[in-house]
Amino acid sequence: MSAATETVTSTKSRPRGERWPLTRIVSRQMWPVAALLLLVALRIGAYLVFHYFGWSHAVDLRARIGKQEYDFGRHPGDAHVRTAQLLQDGARLAFQPALYAAALTGVVTGREWQSRRVALTLAQSVSARRWFAARWAGLAAVVLVLVLPLVVLYRHSTVHAVHLDLLTHGIDRHTAYFTIGPVTVAYVLLGVAAGALTGTVLRRTVPALIAAPALTWLLTALLVRSRVALLIDFPAWSRVSGWHAGGVLGLQFYDVLPQDTFLVDSLKPGDYWPYQIAQSAVVLAVAAVLTWAALRVLRRRTAGS
Repeated sequence: MSAATETVTSTKSRPRGERWPLTRIVSRQMWPVAALLLLVALRIGAYLVFHYFGWSHAVDLRARIGKQEYDFGRHPGDAHVRTAQLLQDGARLAFQPALYAAALTGVVTGREWQSRRVALTLAQSVSARRWFAARWAGLAAVVLVLVLPLVVLYRHSTVHAVHLDLLTHGIDRHTAYFTIGPVTVAYVLLGVAAGALTGTVLRRTVPALIAAPALTWLLTALLVRSRVALLIDFPAWSRVSGWHAGGVLGLQFYDVLPQDTFLVDSLKPGDYWPYQIAQSAVVLAVAAVLTWAALRVLRRRTAGS
């Protein structure tokens, strides 16, 4: 039985008094994706836990060879090695989940149109807007449930390392400290919204697979490059010195995440929450606009059906 037929049968056969039938249908269809993503999340989580317990070995090494040698020498497990490990862990979280969410949502949405299964949805009591909104919300929930604990664990490890002064000083330390947090979750929602819009507009699987991550990346690059978050966190604006040349393509990167090292390197530890909240607010606003646009396009495409 196809997913669309299952949707039709389930919707009609459920008693009216039974709650959340659409949620159950979406949940059943999402579990293979959730299981695959869970394996990826467990792998990342294992690295985070392993490296977190490594901080105690870094403390022992510093006590044995001295702080000067730990910070500037070349020893297995010294400040340079530990900082590189932390940055590598962060690279798996900073933006990759958002791109995966965008690609997944674009594929799921485009496939509904390309396979013409949406025609069966339109013939049932469940509206197309409600059906797609439930699927988008389900995809967002799956990714967020897996990403959020990893973000918390990474943040706990980073704060612990900074508190013990176990990292190198400079932009690598600032990148590890300021980049990942609530905005990481907001980027995931932006990816889902971008996938919803591109899948609805293009109505093809492969084009949506390419366009959704591309749109997510481009919007993030524009947000980072313009420093629009500082319009909310305006006290940090006066401390930022320097600007990247070359426009959007002149941005620096933390893995695939567009990065503004001049801005990040100017922040102080107390700026973490104001800056993260400001970034998150801007990203969520853009995600809301994309979602609204996707629903508008969906409404226009199904108006005559």
